[in-house]
Amino acid sequence: MYEIKDKEIILASASTSRQAMLQNARIRFRSQPAHVDEESIKHSAISEGISLSDCAVLLAEIKGQRIALENPEAFIIASDQLLDFGGRVFSKPKSLGEAKTQLLELQGKAHKLHTSVVVFLDGERIWHHLSSPIVTLRSLSVSEIDNYFDEIGNSALQTPASYKIENQGCHIIAHFSGAYYDILGLPLLPLLGFMRLHGLSPANKTIIR
Repeated sequence: MYEIKDKEIILASASTSRQAMLQNARIRFRSQPAHVDEESIKHSAISEGISLSDCAVLLAEIKGQRIALENPEAFIIASDQLLDFGGRVFSKPKSLGEAKTQLLELQGKAHKLHTSVVVFLDGERIWHHLSSPIVTLRSLSVSEIDNYFDEIGNSALQTPASYKIENQGCHIIAHFSGAYYDILGLPLLPLLGFMRLHGLSPANKTIIR
């Protein structure tokens, strides 16, 4: 396991993908979701002319700040991701019908995934990183789309465009540019690099004699 000396690491997210990335990296942390009205914040920011990439950073910052207020001495990791299709944001579909409509529009085309991470330490925002990998979906027939949704079921409602690259979503992706971790929802490699600057190191193992 790895830890930042004398600091509790908190992931401000309930995302299983983000948790799995930190767990697989052997980071010692706990998850504490930040309960904020993401849709309201997002639409308000967009209406004020904030770019979708900046909006992704803003959402992560608001989540991180919420958790930092409750844990002022912790190392807080907050992240967000927005699907940008030609300047339009796609949110999580509310129904399978909406999910199919999204996929019909995106199939055969490219979109961006603005993926942010913001770090708070001792209650202060100290760092952020933004990446925008590009994902191109395969050209799909209506029957292929129907079969895909039959396969993934209600998990289609968990992500915009109804794909998870680590699961069956890989079957509808033609190619992508950028880091795999960023597409999963967390710019892990830049984050780990920054954490090493702040004392990330292997945790001492207890030796039982």
